[in-house]
Amino acid sequence: MQKSFWIWIASGALLFSSSLAASAQKLPSPQRVWSVGALTKPQTVGSFSIGPNGMTMGNLHLDSQTGSVFSATRSVVFVGERIVLASKTGMRVVNGTQPTYELLSLDAGTGEVRSRRDISDVGFRALFATNDAHVIVCGGSVMRLTQDLKDDGSFDYHASGHKFGEIQNISPDGSTLGNATSPGFELVDARTLKPQELTTNPAVATSVSAKGFVTDNVHWIRDYPRDLSFVTYTDSAGQHLLYHGSCGGRPQFLTDALILEPGCKGPIIIDTRGNLVRTIGLGGPFSYAGVSQDGKRFVLQLPSFNKEGSLKQEIFVVYSVGTGEAVAEVRPKEKGEQQSWTALSPDGSMIVIGSPLKLSLYRLP
Repeated sequence: MQKSFWIWIASGALLFSSSLAASAQKLPSPQRVWSVGALTKPQTVGSFSIGPNGMTMGNLHLDSQTGSVFSATRSVVFVGERIVLASKTGMRVVNGTQPTYELLSLDAGTGEVRSRRDISDVGFRALFATNDAHVIVCGGSVMRLTQDLKDDGSFDYHASGHKFGEIQNISPDGSTLGNATSPGFELVDARTLKPQELTTNPAVATSVSAKGFVTDNVHWIRDYPRDLSFVTYTDSAGQHLLYHGSCGGRPQFLTDALILEPGCKGPIIIDTRGNLVRTIGLGGPFSYAGVSQDGKRFVLQLPSFNKEGSLKQEIFVVYSVGTGEAVAEVRPKEKGEQQSWTALSPDGSMIVIGSPLKLSLYRLP
């Protein structure tokens, strides 16, 4: 079932905002609570070339595991009184070469490691925090763990008769996981791990809420051949085209009702009826870096690059969902390769930034 909603159409003129760019504002600085690291044994990585004299290694450095924008918001989480992260620790040879990971549970007050647990799931993809102080470990299998990393349930991708399953997103409030069954899509209760089928149509979600999911799939291109970017929301009532324009990116839920869309001239917030709620006054590149479970704050990474295209500096700006205004910024001393790991506390009062090499907790104003 396709339902018609009012659609906000992007253009450069409509995206103008009178707000100053966040990077040009004088924003309050956070208070650093602690920094710890290295948390696991670092691995040395680099490039290699083969010539007349054999293999030559170059650009050797310690792997910060920050080379993926996707993993940057799925590698560290707040869980009750702990901060949990997953660090790649090596490789093992079992039916091919497979990566091994270590889960660590840190005391949120001190940064001290309280619990450790090894996992060797070749399909590991993400950590998610639930709204009842548990952590979901997703990959080839799905585990629900306590903040001490003890087993407290599991999810079987094939229990409902599906041949395929993949969980890559959780709702901003920590209540609901999204499972792509290809074809089809399920919403999975993060507490009980019971699925509810939402659609049997092929679906690739960029973000989920407690009621549905959004995608940037371009299947509307026949209806709007001049546009390149689309945001489609799917819930129990069907598919709803919320946005289409000449540019955009991966839409992200901030709450069940509000969605962050990269837009053309800068990020915008739209609702699930396609109404433009507000624009964010921001110039230059940016990347999504997380949202608090109470739906009051979200974070964007503002990167700068050198001439070679490598990351030169990261600035993390915290915004109010309610006003769209920047409320604080963090300039970590150690930059990531693409994007440092980040997570906001459930109430948005704290942010953790870094990697297994060095992780820092900040108290936000």
